[in-house]
Amino acid sequence: MEPTLGIYAAFFVVGCAASMLNSIAGGGSVFSLPVMIFLGLPPTIANGTNRIGLIVGNLSSAYNLHKHGYLNKKILLQLSMPSLLGAFAGVFFVVQLNDKVFQAILALAIALVAIMSGLKKDILGKPPKAPPEHCTKMGFLGFFLVAIYGSIVQVGVGFLQIFALRRYTGLEMIQVNALKNTLTTIFLIISTAGLAIAGKVDWPLAIVTALGASFGGFLSSLLQCKKGNKFVERTVQLATVAVAIKMIYDVIASLF
Repeated sequence: MEPTLGIYAAFFVVGCAASMLNSIAGGGSVFSLPVMIFLGLPPTIANGTNRIGLIVGNLSSAYNLHKHGYLNKKILLQLSMPSLLGAFAGVFFVVQLNDKVFQAILALAIALVAIMSGLKKDILGKPPKAPPEHCTKMGFLGFFLVAIYGSIVQVGVGFLQIFALRRYTGLEMIQVNALKNTLTTIFLIISTAGLAIAGKVDWPLAIVTALGASFGGFLSSLLQCKKGNKFVERTVQLATVAVAIKMIYDVIASLF
């Protein structure tokens, strides 16, 4: 595709909007990936290009939440290893995907997130009153699998992270978001590096998207710090419903 000024402006807005949604609730890629494909990027190139913005947006938000004291470093250290290992496992697969296979996986991801949106948050049991002292076996396996999924598809991984982190830690939503954004950045950097080496990133558009994402990530972290946990919880609930509706629509539309 030959980018025009309008295309660059559209990618900036896409990066900003997706970053704001990702930083607070997750699901930004549900919006950004289809728009990037609609604007002319092949699906696998859109997958790589989209991640540059996600890294910048997540870093911007995570740093600001950390600065305000919301990042639990002890839990971050516990979950960094399974996230790293899952990222390396996932990147092995993602660099080999062609457009048709990626679109098929994307359809499965759409169904997964739609199903998850209807699950009760305590379906796997009530969250603990305090975070565990050491990483549990189930915790290690769970976040290892989340990192594999996020490295390959990314769509809906924010919802998976929130679901898993609330069940594992019992922390407040704003603290969960600080962890989510930081852990997501870990496997995004690794998977994006693999996609970049494989030539699946449109760098001019990725840089513009990243600029928008940086602005969106900063704005979202300010909103979270100002509005608090209730705002984050309501946003997650609204985003989950909206994303589920959008994904179900996409699945039905693909059948006709």
